[in-house]
Amino acid sequence: MRLVTYSRMGVPSIGVELEAGILDIPDAASYFGRKYHVHGKSFPTTMMDLLQWESGIEVVRQIVTRYEQTPLNERMMAYPLDSVTLEAPISRPGKIIALGKNYLDHIKETGSETPEFPVIFAKWPSCVIGPNDSIPLPKISNKIDWEIELAVVIGKICKDVDESDAQKFIAGYTIANDVTARDLQRGDGQWIRGKSLDGFCPMGPCIVTQDELGDAKGLKLHTKINGEIKQESTTSNMMFNVPQIIAHLSKAFTLEPGDVIITGTPSGVGFVRDPPEFLKAGDKIEQYIEKIGYLHNSVVKSK
Repeated sequence: MRLVTYSRMGVPSIGVELEAGILDIPDAASYFGRKYHVHGKSFPTTMMDLLQWESGIEVVRQIVTRYEQTPLNERMMAYPLDSVTLEAPISRPGKIIALGKNYLDHIKETGSETPEFPVIFAKWPSCVIGPNDSIPLPKISNKIDWEIELAVVIGKICKDVDESDAQKFIAGYTIANDVTARDLQRGDGQWIRGKSLDGFCPMGPCIVTQDELGDAKGLKLHTKINGEIKQESTTSNMMFNVPQIIAHLSKAFTLEPGDVIITGTPSGVGFVRDPPEFLKAGDKIEQYIEKIGYLHNSVVKSK
């Protein structure tokens, strides 16, 4: 399934992307006469609330099955994709856990040493924006770089798990751009500020559920800036795969529903190019991961 957070006429909700369009999940539950209550509340209307409901994704799957079994002339309306605005699938993740140095070609292009395990850092949830949103150029940096990353969305509380069990805790996958202020990253000596400025985590366009992508190996990905390929690779080139990452992180701290793990970027970032390239106002960014879709963002001057 392709789960989305969207808004229509200014009203936010969650839905499933089908061939017919976006099926609103709360409305569909009501349409089929199912009054689900979770923790004493009505049906979830945000992705975070849906993921925190242990049976949430399975209930959505049941709703979709019911919809598809309904005769065409009796089906509720699915909204055409061009009539809604897709938002970041999770607007405020509990945690954004990021990995650096997880693609060998990126390690080589930066002249770094190969770590025993990728560098782990955080991005603040406040830096999340949606697909098609604009990335504001900060006034405190002029060296803004791009990094396409496979993002893993946690679906169940996860602590001290083994690699063999790790996939059970994944809700699904999306795309993230680990936008980075290179001067701040280097000047601070640690990475959080340079990775967490406003708009520095575009995410979307949807969450593709784990049952469709498994451990997400072998997915082609690319970054284009103004139509020119800058990054091109596959998730098979990650040094540490998704189950290994989840097992490693869960040994350190509890992963919770709605947490997002971004898994590192391949070669092709801007600051190592000759001459270096950085994002500027008016740039158009296209990022793609096979079977997930496209993340489109433009770059604008800060107000």
